Amino acid sequence: MGDPVSVFHEGERSLHKKLDIEERQHELGLRMVRDHMPDQHREFFAQIETVHIGAVDSKGHPWAITRTGVPGFMASPDNKTLAISSEPLSGEPADLNLAIGAKTSVVGIEFETQRRNRLNTTISATTNGTLSFHVDQSYGNCPKYIQIRNKTPNGPSTPQAPVTSATLTAADQKQIAQADTLLIASRAADLGDDPRDGVDINHRGGMPGFVTVLDDKTIQFPDYKGNSFYNTYGNILTDNRVGLQFVDFETGTLLNIKGTAELVEDLNDGVLPLMGRGLRITVQTATRSEGALPIRYSFGAFSDRNPEIAS
Repeated sequence: MGDPVSVFHEGERSLHKKLDIEERQHELGLRMVRDHMPDQHREFFAQIETVHIGAVDSKGHPWAITRTGVPGFMASPDNKTLAISSEPLSGEPADLNLAIGAKTSVVGIEFETQRRNRLNTTISATTNGTLSFHVDQSYGNCPKYIQIRNKTPNGPSTPQAPVTSATLTAADQKQIAQADTLLIASRAADLGDDPRDGVDINHRGGMPGFVTVLDDKTIQFPDYKGNSFYNTYGNILTDNRVGLQFVDFETGTLLNIKGTAELVEDLNDGVLPLMGRGLRITVQTATRSEGALPIRYSFGAFSDRNPEIAS
């Protein structure tokens, strides 16, 4: 079963070992990963208006979804619980497993300040539209690659009906090619009681063009240097199913991609060569939901921590 003390599961540890960072990451994980939320994280979730959730559908496929509300729609009655009161947005799969006992993950991002905090969770209660998430693992992330955005007046209250296709449409490809942010959900092979195993949702960011559209079924993006936890990569080594969400913050369009991921070790096209590796995604379905996100953001500035402009 591996090291019972480690906060990482077997897939994550195998990458750490391959990269000769196993001992360093073991010690870093013990320092950074908690089984509860510190007070500043509890306050953080209570003050933001959007949250991103990773969950699996009835067939076990992970999806990245977004929920919104006025500040206070998330609350933490204790340091082991985050309660979210919200309604699904257009395009969210109807068969997501959000029942008691379901493994899930939560990431909150405050684009104005580039703050980001993450939770790996298990749903502990569902009451009158409120989901209560039990904290299995909690940690903060650095502000790398988070673009600065400012909230603008909310958009139309009537989103268009979602459209699902088996390939990326021209509009999908354009949105992806212009994106500087995406969310990716992944899962471990085992979704049992071990707090190290479960669902993960993660933010990826870069300059526009950091995601490459190879064809109408395939996209790829590079790996940028971060905390080297390799939560997403470690999951993909055990189960290659993923869910991606691209958000157009100005129009509110959400693009959800269901697919599979392949780790590419020699991803170096001369433009974004940073770590030399990345992910190649094969699209199974793409669901486009125009105007689904009621909250809008205007672009503020590219992060000074982005790889092309970092010192």
